Amino acid sequence: EAVSKAMQALGDDGPKPTIAFVSATVSRDINQVRLSFVEKLPENILIHGITSSGAVLTPDGAVDAGVGCLLIAAEEGDFASAYDSKDGTNAAGALKGKMADPQAIFMGATPGAEEDVVGILTETFPGIPVYGGTAADNELRGEWMVFSGEESSDTGVSVIGVGNSVKFGASMLGPYKPTRKKATATKTEGRRVFEIDDMPAADWVYEWLGKDESVKGAYEGGGLILPQTAQKPIAFIEKKKSYMGILPGKKDYITAHCAAFGGKEKWVDFFAPIPQGATLFVMDSADGPTTGYAAALSNAHDTAKAALDGATPKAGLLVFCGGMAIAVGDKLDAGLTSTDFATKTKMFPMMGMTCFGEQACLPSTKINVQRNLSVGMILFG
Repeated sequence: EAVSKAMQALGDDGPKPTIAFVSATVSRDINQVRLSFVEKLPENILIHGITSSGAVLTPDGAVDAGVGCLLIAAEEGDFASAYDSKDGTNAAGALKGKMADPQAIFMGATPGAEEDVVGILTETFPGIPVYGGTAADNELRGEWMVFSGEESSDTGVSVIGVGNSVKFGASMLGPYKPTRKKATATKTEGRRVFEIDDMPAADWVYEWLGKDESVKGAYEGGGLILPQTAQKPIAFIEKKKSYMGILPGKKDYITAHCAAFGGKEKWVDFFAPIPQGATLFVMDSADGPTTGYAAALSNAHDTAKAALDGATPKAGLLVFCGGMAIAVGDKLDAGLTSTDFATKTKMFPMMGMTCFGEQACLPSTKINVQRNLSVGMILFG
């Protein structure tokens, strides 16, 4: 049905689509979804697919247990795709062989693999911005999938190269402001933080959360605390220099979702890597959760559109963090259907995905990173 509706929109006399961005929730048989798209779409079409948490997103609201696709008709060579069932190096190398110098890359990977894939793409394509969204499931059971036309895998990597002739604009925003509360990540390893301000990280987080009863069990025995921290991002400032250096007076806050306590070992895990020695800022989400992050959605559109250099958006992808979806609860539709955002995005076909991680090129430092609790748009003109 999703394919039929999208093909209908193109019309019988319309151009044949050359690439399909696909998303579905894990309540569907993902391999069957993949095969249905392969059967119904034109031969040799490029397919980039990831699973979305709970729903597929549209300007009319979230479609629970949905299947969605965004079809784009483009000239030969405007897009290139590569896929590997588990290896980012293979996917990056295959893409390099098809498109040596893209203007941007859009990626899909699975939770825990993202920063490695981002690093591989950055090394393989120096100076090229990377954006993307991580495959998700409904209950953190590892049921997520990344798929292409040929294969689906719970460790898959899909990468799309965007050619230089394509009008392209992208954004990825963490719609928060720093509070006065901050600390230093004094001992870390990747996503795991062992000490904050030279004390066990779990003790610091437990105190920060006000020793809330809802997290006491996880604090003592280990476990997830995603709902309790979804409205309370922690961020740090990226201090690395890219090939362009750092723009004077600019700061890029990278938001991270504090995900789990380690029990007696007193570490905490995030959904993004935390550099050792980084200053951690507790961020304020203001009225974002109560409005469905309506302003952030609109700003994500406007930022991406500004990068189109005056071109009119013809198609769009929305990347919406699963943690933000937890934070907004039943207000998600309020954000998606808010007048400002819906008025803009109903002017072109748009599909949105609820992801377990977001990848982006930071606007000031031009560093490609893995981040959380963010919302972004990819626009094609």
